[in-house]
Amino acid sequence: MATAEKNDTPVDPAIVSADNAFGLSLLDALLPASIGGNVAISPTSVALALQVLYNGAAGSTQQGMAQALDLGTLDLATLNNDNAALQASLSNADPAVQVLVANSLWLDQSNNPVLPSFTQADQTFYGATVGDLAGAPDNVNAWVASQTQGLITQLLPPGEYKDAIIANVLYFKGQWTTSFDPNNTAAAPFTLSGGGQTSAQLMHLTASFAHAAGSLNGTGYQAIRIPYGQTRFDMLIIAPDASTDIVNFVANLTGADLNNVTAQLAPAMVKVGLPRFSASYQASLTDALQAMGMGATFMPMADFSALAPGFWVNVVVHKTVVEVNESGTVAAAATGVGMTAIVSQNDTMTMDHPFFYAIEDGKTGALLFIGVLMNPNGQ
Repeated sequence: MATAEKNDTPVDPAIVSADNAFGLSLLDALLPASIGGNVAISPTSVALALQVLYNGAAGSTQQGMAQALDLGTLDLATLNNDNAALQASLSNADPAVQVLVANSLWLDQSNNPVLPSFTQADQTFYGATVGDLAGAPDNVNAWVASQTQGLITQLLPPGEYKDAIIANVLYFKGQWTTSFDPNNTAAAPFTLSGGGQTSAQLMHLTASFAHAAGSLNGTGYQAIRIPYGQTRFDMLIIAPDASTDIVNFVANLTGADLNNVTAQLAPAMVKVGLPRFSASYQASLTDALQAMGMGATFMPMADFSALAPGFWVNVVVHKTVVEVNESGTVAAAATGVGMTAIVSQNDTMTMDHPFFYAIEDGKTGALLFIGVLMNPNGQ
């Protein structure tokens, strides 16, 4: 990653397209389970964590990950170089905007089964720090809290810190190019997706923005870009007609749709009313990623032979916090991938003394035979 930053390597549009398509598919998979609650994810954070993991996958496991991650024809070398360039490009891009992307790998340093080639790739292309699982979860959570300025303080649930952890965080803090005057913020009704109403603190600003209005997949919409800092970064908002089922609208939204909407944006004087809000979201991504083609990743027969023998993924967790007010936006995301070995590398079991054994029916639990071996040379 340092090399890409030094050389100012241009970002390959293919990695951006892949991550955006993946993010929209993941949002679509997560939204129905929210039952009307806020959902916020970072496609870049989740994609980076899983693409680090992709370096350790092989065979059908890697193929399933490539499908879910929408990698298309991107080979591993191109993927890693593209990600290094993307991360470097996001750093120090605007003096009024802070973007931090950080990766880490947590291992059992006393008995490390992970292949050096995997660790080296994570450090070289993703700038990963390597930590010791012996201090988990406290040291892992301290790293996450530090990188997200305290917005996220816990990565994985207790008990999920097993044989290896891949972590990514993304932190964003940006000032609006034109701030909202707090004196113009006032309570106003906000119509919920179910038709009910709640009260929101609506921020008001009239200024020139990139704006569009039209029809998308048969639904009327308005779109606006509200820029941060020197305008490299912005918040793109697409608001469908008030009567629209937002879940169905998002389900039909594609990367091509976003490109079509942004192509229609043109400068216009717009009277903006934007809610001041704070949203937090956390979810296990296991079910969604399985539905997207990564089923083998979460099974003991997963092929992560390029990472370590006998490894599989036991959990993928994502957390996001977004705070929007009159001065700008602060947002943070953390993604954790927990891995375990079929036989933990920390454990040794040698049957060199008498033991109980059973031959059982795994489906019903019926014990077909049981016994105690006192002497392997006896009768």
